[in-house]
Amino acid sequence: MTTATRRAAHLTAASAAFALTLTCGTAAARAAAPGTPASPRPTAAASTGAAASLTGYRLAPGLLKITGGRTAGNPSQVHGVLGMPKGKGPHPVVVVLHGTHHNCVTTKDASDVVARNPVKTHWPLVCAKPGKPERGLGPDYLRQNAGLSHVVQALTRKGFVAVSIDVVSPEIWWGGETDATKGYTDLVSAHLRLLSDLNKGVDHGLKLPGVKGRIDTSRVGLVGHSRGGGYVLSPKAAQRAGLFGTVAIEPAENAEPAPHKVPVLNIRGACDEDVQPQAGRSTMKALAKSRSTKVAADVLLAGTGHRMINTNLAATDKGGGIGPCKASKVASPAAARAQAAQLTAAFLEQALRKAPSYRLPALDGPAPQGGNLRKGGPALTFRPARQETFTDPRTVREVASKQRLLPAIPKSLKINKRPDDGI
Repeated sequence: MTTATRRAAHLTAASAAFALTLTCGTAAARAAAPGTPASPRPTAAASTGAAASLTGYRLAPGLLKITGGRTAGNPSQVHGVLGMPKGKGPHPVVVVLHGTHHNCVTTKDASDVVARNPVKTHWPLVCAKPGKPERGLGPDYLRQNAGLSHVVQALTRKGFVAVSIDVVSPEIWWGGETDATKGYTDLVSAHLRLLSDLNKGVDHGLKLPGVKGRIDTSRVGLVGHSRGGGYVLSPKAAQRAGLFGTVAIEPAENAEPAPHKVPVLNIRGACDEDVQPQAGRSTMKALAKSRSTKVAADVLLAGTGHRMINTNLAATDKGGGIGPCKASKVASPAAARAQAAQLTAAFLEQALRKAPSYRLPALDGPAPQGGNLRKGGPALTFRPARQETFTDPRTVREVASKQRLLPAIPKSLKINKRPDDGI
């Protein structure tokens, strides 16, 4: 997000069975068409012994290279929620980025702002110290990346290694990073380096079983919500090596064009209270007109607000309404989250294999409407689908290590904790 909206929906559904997975072809298949990566073949997940998993990981915080701002460095947490699919692989990777939200709150006093029981931790460097009041700050650092774990899980069901990463550090309201695009880019690269190391058997002390040899970081998809969605539409994101597809969910955009050459899906919420229901549509029209990609898809979800996509934020206002929608017009938050996640996963699965046409799931309630805006491009239609269920992010197992991916934060670094106006 780009405003002070910071409320949460609570995800309570249990985990469901995993469906088909994608595995990559043989080395010979990849070499069959020089210069063009071979599409992986859908195979039954039960044909291999590798199990699916959803794991949170935490490495030591580090410092991003600063590009200017109020402080001498830009510290970042290195948190992720990693989804490993069934099947031997190696599996392509999708990186999921959350938006801009307040991260330092007092959760017991913020029932109208965040979930009753959000995924959180303490980080006194940037938040208030427990028991010590600080203006505009609380002691609870919210793990907003965990609030998109349902998107990660939906992607694993389609055979992707997916990771939702913490991208708080680019935000100028406490870290001083004036170029958010650079911050997001550096963090995506850092987590991809971690995945590459895990694939080689270098676990950085995380002791994650069953990952060696199963991760293909040469094929990367990008998914972003809110400001994360604005980032994945940016020119910098479009330059990511190995990019095969992009999904922007209710994007908070910048003014730069989206020059993507890969399939792109923009998902809008008809009740969006933050970036408004038209978010991203003009960008997709321009992308379709540019003809740089064959798929510039734009989809509107009925009854869907902005905050309800992230489970750390309150889904609706008091009374059940949200944005321009009265309570009677608002979809079930769990259904809206499932719809966005299932659309994302299905779209990227078909983008990866270069489908001649796209058939995407449509759930009751937040049923999607839209299509491919690129004239002459692959048709995009919808099929009725059941609502999947997802693991409560508060129950996801976490592994931790004191090793680091980023340079150490100097003990002398002083952080201006005062939030900027409007955040």
